[in-house]
Amino acid sequence: MDKIQMSELHRLPMKAKIKVVQSLWDDIAKDQANLTFPPEHKLILEERLNKINAGNSSFTSWEEVQKRYLKDLKE
Repeated sequence: MDKIQMSELHRLPMKAKIKVVQSLWDDIAKDQANLTFPPEHKLILEERLNKINAGNSSFTSWEEVQKRYLKDLKE
């Protein structure tokens, strides 16, 4: 993709940008059988699942994450 195409994408309204991203994700999802992940990523996921299953994890609600993020933006 050249700079001209990228600059055209940057000029799109937000709704159009979201449609482009959704289209790209849909295209990626069609080909997900060909995706490969590094073994380190699989190990991290397994460790996190084990921690969750053992009851040793805590979670933050999406609302709390948004509040913290918006607070940080205001500071």
